[in-house]
Order: sequence, then structure tokens, then C-alpha cells
Amino acid sequence: MIVENLSELKKNNFFAIIIGSGPAGMTTALELERKKIKTLIIEAGDIEPNQNNQKFLKGEVIGDDYNDLSVTRLRQFGGTSNLWGGNCNPMNNEDFNLWPIKKKDLDEYEDVAKEILSLDKKESFYLENFSKNLNIYNIVWSNVNFGEKYLNHVKKSKYIFLSLNTVFLNFNDNFRSITSIDCFKNNQKINLNSKFFILSCGGIENSRILLWAQAKNKKIFDSKLPIGKYYMDHPYHNIGEGLVLYDKFISYFKKINSNNIPFLTCNNSIFLSAKNNFIKNKNIMNAGLYFAFQTINEKNDLFKQIRCIAPNFIKNIYENLNVKEKYKVSISIQQEQEANIENKISLSDQKDPFNMPYPIVYWKKSALEKKSARLIAEELSKIFIDHDIGRISLKEYLYNDDKYEVTAGNHQLGGTRMGESSIDSVVDKNLKVHGKKNLFINGSSVFRTAGHSHPTYTIVKLAARLADHLSKTRV
Repeated sequence: MIVENLSELKKNNFFAIIIGSGPAGMTTALELERKKIKTLIIEAGDIEPNQNNQKFLKGEVIGDDYNDLSVTRLRQFGGTSNLWGGNCNPMNNEDFNLWPIKKKDLDEYEDVAKEILSLDKKESFYLENFSKNLNIYNIVWSNVNFGEKYLNHVKKSKYIFLSLNTVFLNFNDNFRSITSIDCFKNNQKINLNSKFFILSCGGIENSRILLWAQAKNKKIFDSKLPIGKYYMDHPYHNIGEGLVLYDKFISYFKKINSNNIPFLTCNNSIFLSAKNNFIKNKNIMNAGLYFAFQTINEKNDLFKQIRCIAPNFIKNIYENLNVKEKYKVSISIQQEQEANIENKISLSDQKDPFNMPYPIVYWKKSALEKKSARLIAEELSKIFIDHDIGRISLKEYLYNDDKYEVTAGNHQLGGTRMGESSIDSVVDKNLKVHGKKNLFINGSSVFRTAGHSHPTYTIVKLAARLADHLSKTRV
């Protein structure tokens, strides 16, 4: 139910208060509802976005070019899922090597995640052999906007209470536990109690809120906690283009006994990633290679360019009458970013209308990311040459010190990362803040490493796992 009256909030006995209504917070509330457990979601925004609320999402970025923080996030019911493109793919087993949990710990929540994201439970994710060093994988698409899908559900729910336009102000604690939180609604300050408190405000806001709480009360958290540290995103950029012979390409898929042979006339996207042994041997980060195909003719500039650098390849096309279809392929890369302590979130001297400091994001690409992109792309190019599939021209910046532009994936990861020690992590394997009995962090900020996969599918599974964990504490 949507709660407007402040007295209604005070008289209810909530098992958990969830701060934030995006995919993480909403998933946890839905899963607790299944078990008939009462939660309150407080959302600083309204059902629809407005310019006044977006003023709260300003921030400064220091380092490399990065997207404007006020346009990559939303302060409304459903959170930034209202900007989400719908890309779903799971992280791989190896992506969890440095986490305190393994992929199998999340796999049991696959059906839950598919239901929440309106994915067909029969539709499977695959990761299969493409070559000695590369895999082919797929992306499944969700059309879920959390605000649109779950608003009526929440209105009718007996176990999920939603308070809109309710701004979180402060944690109150007794050293080991959070006793209550202070909020602002209807021009009034209100104090709310609960057994558990779950911060689910997104990759930047989670760190910002904890840093501000720590600035006001230095004893509230262990001073060693690396709050805001190890911030990551998924750098996305175009690394090259090429010419592909359709029949040769399809023959290669048949030769490797692929179960997922592409049909370029129907689906013009293919996704490849590096295998774990290749990553380890080359000391690189993983990445997803994104192929976009379009038809090409001899008048195309790319065709002319390849004629100059690979004349025998072009000659063979003309001499072989069986070559009927040719495609131009554009290759982009979404990269795993190194977890670097220098990439971080801190607090600005500038403050929002509630006197809370805006965030400063320190974010830089590393030489390792460029090296990773180059070696993975070269591995792909070698396969194209060895099997006469086509030819690829890679961008010059991969081979020199030139700066290169990326489009950050708007996947704001890390800052309150998961781990076993308070020295290098903020939350434990169950997402509980180290040193606090009843404060949990939910969402992309808990990622310890990024992998290259889009994060929402993993966020939802983590949030479902958190609900399962909390439900077991109910007496």
C-alpha cells in the first residue's frame, strides 16, 4: 500500500525498512512479501521524475570523461531501472573468484530473477566454445520498468508499504546496531524503527549516504571500512571494423559444432568473451565483444581499404563465385574494469537542498584495460584470418598512447563491496555492513569485481538472496 499519513508509518511494526525502490530494493520487498513479511520502502522521489528531484543527483567527476551523474540516475519509484535498456546476462563462474560467494550461491535464485524481470523461464543463457581462447554467449532482453510493473502491485499489497517523497536523513545507532532512521516527509521530520534496515539507493548513493553518516558520527562505522573505494564501471568503446563473408562465417560455426549458429538476416548481434585461461595467461581483464552487422558493397570505403591492405583476400572473393553475401561488421567492447582503490566516491563541499554533500567520483581508465581490449581483439582477428572468415581493422589507439573516448556503461559498481574483512570490504557475504548487526547494503555497490556482464540480472539475484537470508532470522 502507498502510505501518505505519517501516523500510519509510526503505528506499523516493520520487519525491514528499505531505503530506495529500484531493482534491488523492490526485489527484496517482493521476496519478503512472498513469506508474508511486512516491509516499508521509503523513496525520496515520486511516481514520476521531476526536475526538482533531479537536483539531488548532481555530482562532480574527476579523472577521465564520464557521464553526467544527474542524467544517469533517477530519483523516482523504480529508481534508475526507468533508464535501463533491459540487457540481462549472468556473470561467469570465474567472475566470483575474489568474492566470498560463488556463482552457484546465486544460481538457485535464477527462477526468481526471471520472474521478477519477466523473462521466459524456458529461455536459457548460454556460454559455449567459439575458439581455444574465446567463448560465445548471449544476452536476454527484459522489458521491465520496475516503476511501471510494480506500482499497482504495491498499491494492493498487504505486506509492502511504500512512502513516496520521503527523504532519508540520518542513521541513529547504539554502536552495534542501527536503532532508527530519521526521514523527512510532508515538511516534517519523522523517526522510524525497524528490526532491519536495507540501504538500496544505487551504486553512488549507497556510498554517499554511508560517507555522510560517517562524517557526522565518526564512531558509527569501523574507520577501516573502505567506504566509497574500488568504484568501477564498464567502459564501452568501438575497437574496430571489418569485412565478413557470410558463408565462411556460418561454416565456421558448424565446424565448431555450435548449438547457436547466428542468422545475420534476423539477428545482427553476436557476443564473444575471453576464456579464463586466456585471461590468466595474458594477465588481462575480461570483456564482451559486440558485433553489429550490415550489408556492404564494393563502393563502401571499408571495402576499398581492405582491398589495399589484403588484396589477395579481395581477389579470392571475386574468383570464388560462391561468395554471395558480404557484411560490414562493427566491433565494440564492454570491458571489465580493474578494481582500483584510487577509483572512488567521496563527498564534495557543495551540498544538496537537505544539506547533504554531493558526491565526487574519481574515475580513470587504466593501461590494463587498453591492453586487454587489444589482445582480445587480436585473438579474434587471428581467427578471422586463419579460417578466412574475413578481415578486421583495429583502431590505432589500441597500439599507441593516444587518449580514447569511452561511453561508460552507466553501471555504477563498487564502493561498498563484499568481502570477508573490514580492511578491504564494507559488507559480508550476506550484505551486512561489517560491525553492524542489522544494516544491510543492496545493489550494484556491493560488487567486488565487475566482470563484463550487464549487472541488473545479478543485482536481482543478490537482492532475492538477501530476502531469503533475512527471512530465516524471523522468530
